[in-house]
Amino acid sequence: MPRGRRKSNLNPTEEMQAIDQKIADLQEQISDLKKQRKLVAAKADEAAKQKIIDAFVASGKSVDEFLAVVQSE
Repeated sequence: MPRGRRKSNLNPTEEMQAIDQKIADLQEQISDLKKQRKLVAAKADEAAKQKIIDAFVASGKSVDEFLAVVQSE
């Protein structure tokens, strides 16, 4: 049968400090994840740009011809 959570032996000030430290750690983790997300988004943008360049090269058309086809769609 499960038992209840143990009560901490910390006084309120120490408990607040522990909570503040947890908050700071989580904010740092969020910051790191945002940086990772930005890097992944940049990679996705670069892949999309490369796909467009590859399509242009494969088409064998001039820049003006290629743009005319793309803009007409």
